[in-house]
Amino acid sequence: MIRRTTAVLLVLALVGCGAQADEPLFGKTVNVGVAPSSPGLGVGDSAGNRSGFDHDLSNWLGERLGFTPVPVVVLARDREAELGRGTVGMVVATYSITDDRKELVGFAGPYLLSQQGVMVRTDDKDKYRTLSDLSGKTLCVTAGSTSAKQARELGFPVSLAEKEVYEQCRLALHANQVDAITTDQLILYGLQQVDSDTYVIPDITFGQQERYGIGLPKGDKAKCEAVTAKLKTFLNDGYWERFFASNLPNVPTAGHKPNVNKMNPC
Repeated sequence: MIRRTTAVLLVLALVGCGAQADEPLFGKTVNVGVAPSSPGLGVGDSAGNRSGFDHDLSNWLGERLGFTPVPVVVLARDREAELGRGTVGMVVATYSITDDRKELVGFAGPYLLSQQGVMVRTDDKDKYRTLSDLSGKTLCVTAGSTSAKQARELGFPVSLAEKEVYEQCRLALHANQVDAITTDQLILYGLQQVDSDTYVIPDITFGQQERYGIGLPKGDKAKCEAVTAKLKTFLNDGYWERFFASNLPNVPTAGHKPNVNKMNPC
C-alpha cells in the first residue's frame, strides 16, 4: 500500500512539473499598446473597431501565441512608461527600434521599415521638390517621436509644432497652421488614404531608417524570442505581403519589408 501510494504521488508530481513546464508565456489576454490614429497601420473608429497593419499583426500574433489582444491607446511619448508600469504587456504601434529605447524596453522585430517623409496640402505640392524647400517652414511632428528629433537635425532652420497624435497634425495642415507634416513615410501614406487633399511627396525622404518592432518589457527574453520566431514566420510565409496589400494599397512595397536574417537580437 505504501509502495502504491508513493508511486501515485510520484506520478502526480511529474504531471504537476509537466503542467508547469507547459505554462504559456502570455496570459489569456494581453493589453497591447496601440496608436491613436494611424490609418492603414492602426486606427479606431467611433464604434471602437480597429483596423490597420499593426492591428492585423497583433491579432495574428495572438492567434499563434495563445492570447487575445486588448487594445490600449498609448501616445508615442508614453510607450516606455506604460510598458515599465505593466499597463500594457506589448506595444504594436509603429514603434521604432532605437538604441535609446532599448535601454528601457525589449524589442522583437523589425516587421516594417520606413524613412522620414513629408506631407503637404495637395494644392502646394509643386512648391516642394527638394528637402531644402522646407527651409523656414513650420513642420508638424508628434511629441516623443523619432521624427521630432530628426526634424531638428535637418541642417537648416524650421519651426516645429508638436502634437499628440497625427490626426491633430492633419487638421493643423488644413487650417494653415503648419506648412507640412513630417513623420515616417508609411504613416503619411496611411493618412493620405483617408484625405485626398493631402499629398505625400514621394521623392523627399531623409534621416535614419525606421525599424518598427514589437515593444516588450525589458529583460523578458523568453517572450522576445517567442515573438521573434513568429515574426520570422510572418515575414517568410506570405502574411506580410497580404497585410501590406490590404492595409496600404497602392503603396510600393520596395524598402518596407525587413530582412528576416537581420532581426533585433533578444
